[in-house]
Amino acid sequence: MKVIQLYAAILAADLIHLESEVRLAEEAGITGLHVDVADGHFVPFFGCGVELVSALRRVTSLPLAVHFLIQQPDRYARSFIEVGADLVISHLEAHHRPEKTLELVRGMGCRSGLALSPLTLFSKVVPFLPYLDQLLILTSHPGLYADCFVSETVEKIRQARDYRQNHNLRFEIAVEGAITEENLGLVARAGADVCVLGKSFFQSSDPVAVARRLVLQGAEALAAG
Repeated sequence: MKVIQLYAAILAADLIHLESEVRLAEEAGITGLHVDVADGHFVPFFGCGVELVSALRRVTSLPLAVHFLIQQPDRYARSFIEVGADLVISHLEAHHRPEKTLELVRGMGCRSGLALSPLTLFSKVVPFLPYLDQLLILTSHPGLYADCFVSETVEKIRQARDYRQNHNLRFEIAVEGAITEENLGLVARAGADVCVLGKSFFQSSDPVAVARRLVLQGAEALAAG
């Protein structure tokens, strides 16, 4: 039975107690950690830096997905890969040549991905899909306190799933943004393989129980088709 992958977004964790938060994620069976790197220009807030990724790699063997919410991601990818990033995701909308960034990342032996903001059409990313390990579809508008799930993005998930199947491609479909127990089944049925959890995990009263319920919901949704 196929199981949904759950990644925990570090920006939603208590960074003062970073290692204990990582241990909590491990205990909950979280697949990996998702690190949002923001420059204050592409989005109006600052996110994690290379030092934090380095610190995470020292305390866990969980896969580290680095999500660049920055302009010119090709200038910074190498530094994050060198300290332990397993997956580097750049935004299609950022100022860079996506094919060159993907080539750089994969050339360093790292998995590569592209992210789409809610308003970006799926058709814009189609030329790059054969070269992706992961397509990240944002299900809320980028922002530090973005809590509103954009329901229109579900159709984009379906489009990605259908395109992947029809063209015999193997990229993962990931979603990030206001993912909760109320909508995880919806995005899983639409085609999501990976769900990034933020406050719904780290700021819940019982993160371990939440993760277990979400895994079950995802499995049921995938089984139902």
